[in-house]
Amino acid sequence: MVLVSTREDGGGAKSFTADLCCGVYRCFSVFEDMAEAIVTVILEQLAAITIDKAREAWSLVRGAEDEVKRLESNFKALQLELEDAEEREYQDKRVKHWLDKFRDVSYDMEDVLDDWETAVRQLQRDGGSVPKWKVCPFLSCFSSGSQTVMRYGIATKIKGINEQLDQIVNDKVRFELIKKEHKEHKRPLETTSFADVSELVGRDAVKEDIISVLLCEERCRNIPTITVVGMGGTGKTALAQLVYNDSRIQTHFSKTIWVCASDPFDQSQIARAILADLDIDAFVSLNTPTLQNVLRTITDKLKAVKFLFVFDDVWTDRDRDWEPLKAAFKYGMPGSWILVTTRNESVARQMESSRVVPVELLPEKMCWLILAQKAFIGRNQVSCESLEHIGKEIAKKCGGLPLAARTLGGLLQNKRGIDEWQNVLNSVIWKSGFGKEIFSPLSLSYYDLPSPIRRCLSYCAIFPISYTINKDELIQHWMAQGYLNSDENVRRELKGKEYFEYLTTRSFFQDFQKDAQGNIISCKMHDLIHEYVQFLSEDRFVTEEVVGNSTLDLSSRKVRHLRLVIRNCKSSPLCIYGIEKLRSLVVASDDKTSGDALHDLLSRSKLLRLLEFDSFHLLPEEIVRGMDNLIHLRYLSLISCSGLVNLPEAVCELISLLSLNLRDCLNLEKLAVGIGKLINLRCLLIKDCPRLTYYSKGISNLTSLETLSGIKMRIDQSDGDELSIGDLENLDLLGGNLSVELMGDEIDLNEAKRAKLNKKIHLKRMDVWISSGNIKEEEVLQALNPPSNFPVVLFDYRKWFNSNDACIKRLMVKENIRVALYVQTAALQFIDAAAGRTGRSTSAESGEDPTD
Repeated sequence: MVLVSTREDGGGAKSFTADLCCGVYRCFSVFEDMAEAIVTVILEQLAAITIDKAREAWSLVRGAEDEVKRLESNFKALQLELEDAEEREYQDKRVKHWLDKFRDVSYDMEDVLDDWETAVRQLQRDGGSVPKWKVCPFLSCFSSGSQTVMRYGIATKIKGINEQLDQIVNDKVRFELIKKEHKEHKRPLETTSFADVSELVGRDAVKEDIISVLLCEERCRNIPTITVVGMGGTGKTALAQLVYNDSRIQTHFSKTIWVCASDPFDQSQIARAILADLDIDAFVSLNTPTLQNVLRTITDKLKAVKFLFVFDDVWTDRDRDWEPLKAAFKYGMPGSWILVTTRNESVARQMESSRVVPVELLPEKMCWLILAQKAFIGRNQVSCESLEHIGKEIAKKCGGLPLAARTLGGLLQNKRGIDEWQNVLNSVIWKSGFGKEIFSPLSLSYYDLPSPIRRCLSYCAIFPISYTINKDELIQHWMAQGYLNSDENVRRELKGKEYFEYLTTRSFFQDFQKDAQGNIISCKMHDLIHEYVQFLSEDRFVTEEVVGNSTLDLSSRKVRHLRLVIRNCKSSPLCIYGIEKLRSLVVASDDKTSGDALHDLLSRSKLLRLLEFDSFHLLPEEIVRGMDNLIHLRYLSLISCSGLVNLPEAVCELISLLSLNLRDCLNLEKLAVGIGKLINLRCLLIKDCPRLTYYSKGISNLTSLETLSGIKMRIDQSDGDELSIGDLENLDLLGGNLSVELMGDEIDLNEAKRAKLNKKIHLKRMDVWISSGNIKEEEVLQALNPPSNFPVVLFDYRKWFNSNDACIKRLMVKENIRVALYVQTAALQFIDAAAGRTGRSTSAESGEDPTD
């Protein structure tokens, strides 16, 4: 976390605290589970403090000076041996216990420095006035302005942590740890398509057999079912995907729907997902979307539909779970089918399957083909031949699992020499006795990752199994936890994308959804990889459910990241214990839960870095309640919070906030006036908030913003409190795609020029939507005057509603140069508008590609 240092004449508290926070705090903020990762960063930052900082800074905390140097000594004594300790922790319980102690101490140190840094930020923002936070005793040292009290508080806390580190350093002698050099982060050799076709090696015949059955018009009383059965990692899901996406299947069935039915099985969620796919309008129009109402609507919709439903990763074999759904499905047209994938053969019996398709383990030859497909990318024939013998021996250890072969192939891709391949073959991890046999090849690939990337992968344990992970939001999560700290020359979002791509190339992610340009939007983790990262994280990442007035006690566990599902809870407070050290809290709830129930939960979770409400019916006053404690909060997500009309001003007091996500808040009408106080905000997402019309001019103060989407601004004047196009003037860090809607009756040329798009060097594209007034498109493009290589795409809402007979549904604009695009059809469903020809206006009034 970068904190700008400001100095006072003679050196003051503001100068010192900023300096030391920049150094020591960032050392610890990158830590999560990777013990080896933190030490390298700590030593680099401690060196910056002890060498580069002015004498007057040290004079302010004489008691802390010796303690900081002692920290450096302790961590140097640990640095090179932690890699070996991490690889041995699941073989030797003593080593694991020792590492857990080190992790706990590091968490505590981070909390101390985070309190301090937050107080400094408050002082900087308020020009030296007393911080408003009154919830943390540590911060009270600033109220009197006493440097002595401040010095004593910091030094005492660091001293106590040093005493624990002394013992940890002494204890490590017992384990005879081996010193290992720090792994460098190697970029992937080649960027490739992320299709998971390797999992289908040896499965072509099975795929064709399933398709031939599905194309048959089999008539029976109930909808027939095919069940694909096999152990985890054999490629059941990939096989079902290839069947599902086959052009013959898509043509044959009038409706195909894919549903993830992982454990725990949720009838209501599955029914809602099916209805939303069948008819989104019918789904939205349901006033009370109870299971009965949803199933009744599904029944009506299926009467004229020949469908294929795929239920992936089914675990439950209980009749009562499936009966309501099957009762609705039977109304489908003849020729409809259900395809199920499962590890459990009893599911096939319960579903009364017409066909059961076993997915067997692959022979060693097929595993070798999958492994070589990834491992030999970018190699010449001589290199491939020299490594083939060792590679085939490694393939024998895959146990017939395509997932293992694919993961090991990703591991070997960056290992260039025979010795490196031999080390993989002879690794002690094969004999380590991890929880499952598949965990051994996964562990080889996991421990080969650079420790910062390892930390990011482990964090994914916070998501439920088979969860669709939004790439950009995942990167924001990593940033909130402090995993993406880097030098000033690399933007943290770019560092996050680099880490994501690295993990993708190494086959830790799959099932990608992409935009029109081929960029990944979202992904999933294979359920076995998800199970593996949960195994590694143990009690630090947990998902729990609270029903009614039930009690949840986490006090005996070391929970730092909690996903909480609340059902039918109208009382306050929730009876949850042991949450005082939470770093992440993700809350999902049904419609019967009161927002009042969250007050006590938030008031006791003072160390939160990330808070996310998923589809919660929160009212503004319920959001505020308890939030004044969250001085460490970096990420706040209020996705789909239907009760949110005005963003509360109290949110603007979260001075550590880096990301604010308001996506799909359908009733949101106004942002907080004081939003300009969030000077550290890097990401502001306001996508799909149709009622939001007022944007405060305070957004112009958010000069750290790197991501901004879905905002409205005026182009006809700069007076008043409303945001205008010229207020982009100082937001020079904006990157990616910027989407804005312009309002006004005419163009103020000076206001448009004030936006200074030529200074926005990180932006890749700008989409401009015009919704009112007499603004001419050519004038907008001329006024904005973007750089010649910067695409600006103009969309005119006004013309959409004047052409009811237009039938264009897909429009693609080619060539990477500027374009003014005038869309004149309400039927338009898809635009691939990377850019167009210079100075050319495109009027699309037919279903043909206008650039052909």
